[in-house]
Amino acid sequence: MNEKLLELKRKKLQRQILYLRTDLEETTFIFQDCLVEFEGEFRDYFKNESAKDHKKVTTDPPEFDIPREDVNIVFKKIAQKTHPDKLVKEDTLSSTYKEKVDMYKEALGSVENKDWSRVIEIAMELDIDVSDVKNDDSDYLNESIKALTDKIKELQNTYAWIWYHAKNKENVKQMILQSLGLNKEKENGNTR
Repeated sequence: MNEKLLELKRKKLQRQILYLRTDLEETTFIFQDCLVEFEGEFRDYFKNESAKDHKKVTTDPPEFDIPREDVNIVFKKIAQKTHPDKLVKEDTLSSTYKEKVDMYKEALGSVENKDWSRVIEIAMELDIDVSDVKNDDSDYLNESIKALTDKIKELQNTYAWIWYHAKNKENVKQMILQSLGLNKEKENGNTR
């Protein structure tokens, strides 16, 4: 594949990942609000279920078998710009220093967790050129895009999300209760 085309393809995928990660953060934040209201509204129906089970929302990265040399190339470039020892020598301003050290720690954690897409994101945030990566990383990036998109859809397909965004919450509530097989009479306070 043409090197310039590969570079453009990679940049496009990287930007998609940045957008989707931000979209997932926003969706997760909204979902937490949905969940609080949903649990308040449905509290009587879910007494026996643990509230913690409804709140489990993870944004774990997909795991890949990434060639170690590719990870090392990108991480070394990140470390050159963010490693605490390197920053002290440059006499960096304190706010910039802390921000870059945090990026270094996050990059290191992402390497250890095999979160390839986050390593690439950090490199992008630092304006680091990753075009010298030996392997075409588009498969990893596409998998990251798919995983992020699936997680967003998963949150948006929960009962809490659907109920929270419904125009007629009472009708949606009845459909949810019916689909769960919960007694409609319980809503009126009549338990038999």
